[in-house]
Amino acid sequence: MTMEKALLGIVLTLMVLAPQGLSKGYVDYEEDYYYEAEGGDYEPPTFTARQQAFTVEVGQSVIIPCDVDNLGTFKLLIKKVPANGGAEKLLFAGREKMTRDRRFSKDGSRVTISNARPKDAGTYYCMFDLQPPVVLRHTIDVQYAPTVRAMGRPEQHIPRGQSVSLECQAEGNPEPIIRWSRQEGPLPSGKRSEEAQSLTLEGVDRHVEGTYLCTADNGIGEAAVAAMSIIVEYPPEITTEKAIVRTGEGDQVELVCLVRGRPVPEVVWTRDGLPIPDTDMMDTKLHHQQQQQQSQHQDYNPHMVHSHTAHRHTLTIKHVTEKDFGAYMCIAKNSHGQQDATIQMTGLPKPPHLTSSPNGGESDTYTLTWETESYYPITEFLIKYRKTQLGVWQTNHTMVMGGSWQSISEAVDPDAELNEDTRHSMAHTLKDLEVATDYAAQVRVRNKYGWSSESETFTFSTKKALAVLQSTSTGNAARGQVALAALTLLLSALATLV
Repeated sequence: MTMEKALLGIVLTLMVLAPQGLSKGYVDYEEDYYYEAEGGDYEPPTFTARQQAFTVEVGQSVIIPCDVDNLGTFKLLIKKVPANGGAEKLLFAGREKMTRDRRFSKDGSRVTISNARPKDAGTYYCMFDLQPPVVLRHTIDVQYAPTVRAMGRPEQHIPRGQSVSLECQAEGNPEPIIRWSRQEGPLPSGKRSEEAQSLTLEGVDRHVEGTYLCTADNGIGEAAVAAMSIIVEYPPEITTEKAIVRTGEGDQVELVCLVRGRPVPEVVWTRDGLPIPDTDMMDTKLHHQQQQQQSQHQDYNPHMVHSHTAHRHTLTIKHVTEKDFGAYMCIAKNSHGQQDATIQMTGLPKPPHLTSSPNGGESDTYTLTWETESYYPITEFLIKYRKTQLGVWQTNHTMVMGGSWQSISEAVDPDAELNEDTRHSMAHTLKDLEVATDYAAQVRVRNKYGWSSESETFTFSTKKALAVLQSTSTGNAARGQVALAALTLLLSALATLV
């Protein structure tokens, strides 16, 4: 009997030395965990738990059941194969805990994982290393909230007209859905958001500037957001608040240019093509190129102040003199180009604006009314007018053609003007006009500095109701007699009826 036990011990030792269920890494445990069988026959253990797939969220706990019958003296081995394909790891061998992770605990044949982490995902084996092996397999999927990061610089400077692709990379379980939005409002496409891995902006301009948000969401925890800013670089763009500024001596005026560009343009001012003398400066720089060649412009000029707030560049001229009149140019320059705009500062009146009704109320006269702007009193006006269409048929069957321009110039009594600040309202009656005739007129006004430009051409007509009667009376005698006879017959008929 002693000899039989010795032979059985040798056989079991050889089986452990050639393990087939565990990997090679577990041979170190062979001397401690081989099975001793009493007698020649034994019934292997069987698992009563069924194979399961567990899905848990990060932070939750999960119990792995390895319920078994007929355990006897066999040692239950529990191991893990990570989901990412890493090396398998022995967690428990019988009652001994082989992992140092305190989150793993074993109660009987059940393993509890507390505070689950993404790295806990994988396949878990409950097994007995027998021939054939007795194995129960479970899987654990650990879901966790997404993370996201921008693939590229958080702030990108793109020249106008070029295209740019924004991309972000998200991680999470389940796989997150990526949506794009714009912090300042709708996307350039007009949509509030778009679902895509990347966002492409074609032919960018400054209207697509802003902060673009890449939001990753998988329904677990809070959505993750990555922000990317797009800054579009472009040459300067200039507009003026007023192309013509009318003023006078002693006044204070502001010449304003609205300048946009990126990088922020440098702005300089010139007058009649020459650099402006040194000015008081506020929040900006003035360029003084060619000042040494223009000695008359080198003196410090305290009555001009160049300032800017955001895009608004202002040249303020204090105590205007006649020498200040001229063409002012604001010039903006950055690394992408240069642009300019001109503001004319003048003492001349504004071209008149005709305000009278185009339909005259008199047959041979018409009163023109107009308004103008001038810092100084209007001293004279000039009216040009002429017929604009064919005249009426004459009794000799000829037609009078439209006439040439006629002019009327008249001095103005400043005390007789209707003034409101710099606005002037004026009127003049044209006489000896033809009945029911269309005319065109232009008006200019003058102050101490000279004549304004001509007004836009204004069309009007004399009273047309009288023309119908006149055209009837100018018919030949035969027509008149026929008409009179017909009228007489009509009246007689009416009298009979009465």
